[in-house]
Amino acid sequence: MAIVSINELPQRGIKGEENMKKILLGSTALVAAGMIASAPASAKMKLSVGGYMEQWVGYVSQDDVGDADYSGVDVKSDSEVHFKGMTKLDNGMSVGVNMQLEGNGGGDTIDESYLILKGGFGEINIGSENSAMYKMHYSAKDMGIGFNSGDQSIWVNTGGSISQSGHYRQPMGSTNVEPNGMNDSEKVTYYTPRVNGFQLGVSYAPWAGEDSGSQFDRNANKSDYVTVGANFKQKMGGMSVGVSAGYGTVTDAEAGAGADSEPQATSVGLRLGMGAFGINIATANFEDTGAADGTAVQGSITYSSGPMGVSIGYHHGEREGGAAKAGQAEADVFHLSAKYSLGSGVTWASTLGHATYSTDDATVTDDEHSGTYLVTGLKVGF
Repeated sequence: MAIVSINELPQRGIKGEENMKKILLGSTALVAAGMIASAPASAKMKLSVGGYMEQWVGYVSQDDVGDADYSGVDVKSDSEVHFKGMTKLDNGMSVGVNMQLEGNGGGDTIDESYLILKGGFGEINIGSENSAMYKMHYSAKDMGIGFNSGDQSIWVNTGGSISQSGHYRQPMGSTNVEPNGMNDSEKVTYYTPRVNGFQLGVSYAPWAGEDSGSQFDRNANKSDYVTVGANFKQKMGGMSVGVSAGYGTVTDAEAGAGADSEPQATSVGLRLGMGAFGINIATANFEDTGAADGTAVQGSITYSSGPMGVSIGYHHGEREGGAAKAGQAEADVFHLSAKYSLGSGVTWASTLGHATYSTDDATVTDDEHSGTYLVTGLKVGF
């Protein structure tokens, strides 16, 4: 189609020329709109930036551990930057990504990184992320620093004389457990849609390694981790109820350390809400995991009213093995915590805590250490 210049059109007076210009401009706009509509979609998924920062200042008073003095003022930090994105495809399925950048080192620059597929079938996660057993568990709530992820172990230090390992994803310090403490290993997880308050999740991980593209040796490493998680949440009259249960195991444990064991983990949680009050109870157990075998029991009572919240909680954890991996180590933790929302994602929180570690390991001279800590800080979500 030939393009005709305005100047080449028959002169019909100023009014005619203006009308013709409007016609041509309108036609050009329609053609351009048609080209855009018919062009193949090439826009990429947009990512949003979020995350959190926590800065804590606290004072600790505890027993000396040999020649070491751990009492005094300390400052602790925890922060992550999250990159998230989600787009909906023509077939109705949604595809998303989640990448979490650590802000305080710790040897793991990227904490979690996984792909998300969502639709009427439920949700699938592929990549480095905690298992369904971990994510679906209802643990006891704490309004302060928390005692379900081993936070107490960074304020009270036994200097290695009593085993403090296994606070994360193991019963010594948490009911958010996973078999063999597998953490954010590369895995595939499927979550069903929630039906009448009930949801089920299943995870499979080839092995416990993460963030590596290299192949692993099944003759030297435990492999084929399988975990199952399920929970139920529903409001019943004036009460809210949440129940969770999880189980995980290693189906091929014929290689690696403790080759004669088949690590298993179980967890159960209960949350009840009645108005501003909440009651939380949880337990977890490790079996056939060698020195990490043990049990955790915890509970808390919470009260929330507007921007304010308080909680009182207790955690008891056990681990088979002290410093020499013999006997049994135990942890008893008490927390009184409070928080207050200051607005715009900023929350002030404080915890008065006491932790005691003990062992019946005959090889350990200092068989008990305890400490009291008062911690206050700001949690910022963005």
